[in-house]
Amino acid sequence: MGETMIRSSVPSAVSANTERGASTIQRVKSMVTGLERRFEEIASMADVINQVAKHTKLLSFNATIEATRAGESGRGFSVVATEVRTLAERTASATADINRILPSVKREITEAVHDVEREEAGALMQAAISLAGLEAARIEAWFQRIATLLDALRHTLGGLRRTSKPLSRSVFDAVMTEFLENNPSLLGIFCGMEPDAFDGRDAEYANTPGTDATGRYISYWHREGGRVVLEPLLGYDIPGQNAYYDLPRRAGTAVMLEPYDYPVGGQVVKVTSLVFPLVWDGRFVGVLGADFLLDELQAGLADRKPFGTGSLMLLSHAGVYATHPDSARIGHEATDLPLNARQAVTQGQSYRFTDAAGIVRILHPLRLGAADQPWSLMLEFDMHRALNGMGMQA
Repeated sequence: MGETMIRSSVPSAVSANTERGASTIQRVKSMVTGLERRFEEIASMADVINQVAKHTKLLSFNATIEATRAGESGRGFSVVATEVRTLAERTASATADINRILPSVKREITEAVHDVEREEAGALMQAAISLAGLEAARIEAWFQRIATLLDALRHTLGGLRRTSKPLSRSVFDAVMTEFLENNPSLLGIFCGMEPDAFDGRDAEYANTPGTDATGRYISYWHREGGRVVLEPLLGYDIPGQNAYYDLPRRAGTAVMLEPYDYPVGGQVVKVTSLVFPLVWDGRFVGVLGADFLLDELQAGLADRKPFGTGSLMLLSHAGVYATHPDSARIGHEATDLPLNARQAVTQGQSYRFTDAAGIVRILHPLRLGAADQPWSLMLEFDMHRALNGMGMQA
């Protein structure tokens, strides 16, 4: 999104607490891992002892043979053979005892490691839930700022019509261009009015810059090639193309539009819009809205790497990716998510799940500006990589 709100650091409390918890868990895990290494050493030693016992038995057997061959003079060999055999049997018995004990020790160590990992994963999950909430609050605050400014502009237009002077198209065009210049994260700003609702002079303005053959006030100011340029709104009266005009009119409240394609400067781009209805004296007279380029929204979230491995994504009310690390997914339905997750998005509810590969996805509802339709922020990260690296980047 390009502005300070989106790129600012998340408050450090969650990160600091998580790091402290992770440090303690990591120390315990290191201790258990150390025990596991000692177990492997003992098992290796037991194997060596077992091999020695086998060789000792062989020596005892050879000594017995030599004693038999030597007869009376070989009685010394016989005594040695007996002692060696006894030592071998004791060694073998001790080795057997060790081998009986080792599996239970191994199980206990493995269970301890798993317990620590579960504790570690639980702590990381709680940190991720908190982080998702903080990121959602940042995004909501940014959209709320734009909504507040748009609402103020809406009231400004309503106030201008009550002055002794008639509304001036050039004056309000200047107000909108200044608004756009002061909000560099926006793609454009537009105002579309009902016939003769702006100043009653549509016929005089027919086919002039910023309008069409109807002469209606339908100014759309947007960025193009480093400049702010004017074009007339398109498709405002064509069903299927006029959601930005028709939905606020029917809803009577601000609307956050589903991602859609719109021609800007000769090329089709993916955008979303926050649109307010204009109602004067209880009568709908038009709309006032701002456009957000989806690629810019994605750029504003791209540098966010939860726990050093993850990413953040915005999903629309209908479960469409407004942002995604894979640009090919932007503007498409999140069919990769389970049905329950998509339903949670539409219902404005929190939801989380971990797939078979250990990828964690946490959905947090978003209230964008004055719009009633909830969106969602999805925080995604690889639990295994996060546990191994314990990266706590926000």
